[in-house]
Amino acid sequence: MLTAAQILQNLGFLLYGGPLVAFTIIITAASALPHMKPWDLVRSYRAWGPGLGLSLGASIFGMLAAYWLKHGEFSWGWSTPGEVQILAAWVTFFIMWVSNLKLEVWTLEPLRKLDGDAGVTDEEAYSAATKRLLRHMWVHSILILAVSAQFSLI
Repeated sequence: MLTAAQILQNLGFLLYGGPLVAFTIIITAASALPHMKPWDLVRSYRAWGPGLGLSLGASIFGMLAAYWLKHGEFSWGWSTPGEVQILAAWVTFFIMWVSNLKLEVWTLEPLRKLDGDAGVTDEEAYSAATKRLLRHMWVHSILILAVSAQFSLI
């Protein structure tokens, strides 16, 4: 059971973090890609939303199940260096999860509003909103890499 939980955790996080970091890089490079508009890339990223949500959910379930199967309880201490390292990994993950909520709900909202059925209504406003999206995506990508590194150590 522990192995299955760890596979679910790792596969879920791979399917969540990999595309998100890749989209961060691709959207950043949009101006260097011929015949590509930023909204085309942002639309593709937004289309991945359900997959990102499901894979993050699978990762969380796998993480919690693996922790429970390993320790038999949900208890995080800070009295030993090992406990501090585990606690730091979970706190970093929680910060990444909150960042994900903000990214998916509030950071993307202006882009959703500017991209109606008829297309982008205001290219200048869309460009400004895309810059804010990219700043948040870079911070979030760094958090994803930090979580990945920390959980590989525990």
